[in-house]
Amino acid sequence: MDIKLVTTFLDVFESRNFNRTADRLELTQSSISGRIRALEAEVGAQLFERGRAGATPTPAGIRFEPHARLLVATWDQARRDTGASEERDRLLRLAGQFSLMRPVLVDWVINIRARDQRTAVDLQADYSLQIIKDVSHGAIDIGVLYSPQYLPDLEIQQVGEERFVMVSTHGRHLAQIPKDTYLNTDYTSYFRQRHQTLLPELANSAITVSFEGIAVEFLRRTGGSTYVPSRIVADLASTMEGLCVVEDAPQILHPIFTAVHRRRCHYPDIVQALTVLKETLDTAGGAAE
Repeated sequence: MDIKLVTTFLDVFESRNFNRTADRLELTQSSISGRIRALEAEVGAQLFERGRAGATPTPAGIRFEPHARLLVATWDQARRDTGASEERDRLLRLAGQFSLMRPVLVDWVINIRARDQRTAVDLQADYSLQIIKDVSHGAIDIGVLYSPQYLPDLEIQQVGEERFVMVSTHGRHLAQIPKDTYLNTDYTSYFRQRHQTLLPELANSAITVSFEGIAVEFLRRTGGSTYVPSRIVADLASTMEGLCVVEDAPQILHPIFTAVHRRRCHYPDIVQALTVLKETLDTAGGAAE
């Protein structure tokens, strides 16, 4: 099977439009149609319903999608492993919720490489649901996330906690925080529930964001108050005049989990990478007790 047929299928599956996929892949619409027809002939099933509204996956197409992702991931790993140089003989595929754990993930990879220079690392960022799907399908070796989905074939473990603190350009005490400039952060359902319980009076602010980078950008442009991971506060304060931690605001501790496929959880390189992650969290003050 030509792997290009599979990657084209995945693009159409996401775009729901042959013309849009043609633009993204810099091909003609007829080339995209030809690839999909060739793939349908190989799998023996129609994968898309074509119409004026676009391309809608058939039930067979929906069933094929996870297999297609696994095929692409397996091919990519095979290509990397086969082409390994004298300086590299193994590949770890890691994924995490990068916007919330940027310092941890980067430190983790640096420490993995410091421990073993022969290990190459493919680090990806995604949402929890996609990370779980990729780990389950074998496309990712280790997922680091906040909101795991417990599936029978996955080993889910809590490895630490992320500490969120309120920062503000208005002052160091809750009494100084104006409600009209407070920026609500909806990072996860767990975070939202904890925030609602601890600070119900600030839960219905005018602006709510779910991405830490956007929250920081609002602070830079307009000032205000919001919750951010404690790990980034020092860097923010050094570049944002007047920003400080609100000392009497409650801290929110959010569990950090890892997801590994059960058939891989005893692989030596996986075990070592998990050990390094726990050491990294412990050094940064975020390890689980």
